Amino acid sequence: MSLPTKLQEIVDDFASMTREEKLETLIAYAESFPPLPDWLKEERAKMEPVPECMTPVFLFGEKQPDGGILFHFDIPPQSPTVRGLASILTNGLNGCT
Repeated sequence: MSLPTKLQEIVDDFASMTREEKLETLIAYAESFPPLPDWLKEERAKMEPVPECMTPVFLFGEKQPDGGILFHFDIPPQSPTVRGLASILTNGLNGCT
């Protein structure tokens, strides 16, 4: 099974980095973590919890008219590593079918 193109590019970028570069890049992804849309803040109960995570993580997948999926995460700002990983997933998977 292959990864979607955008996600594969991110994986390839990380594979070529040093440990320090990986940490810096993960922090950069955390800093660019997209905010939860206002409409979803009002309907947060529709979000699915991720029970295996120590950090409170909530996820909502939104199907687009073209069949693609947009992922929305709600993760506390005090969890930059988890936010960075979620941001990578958002960047690599949003819009995929």
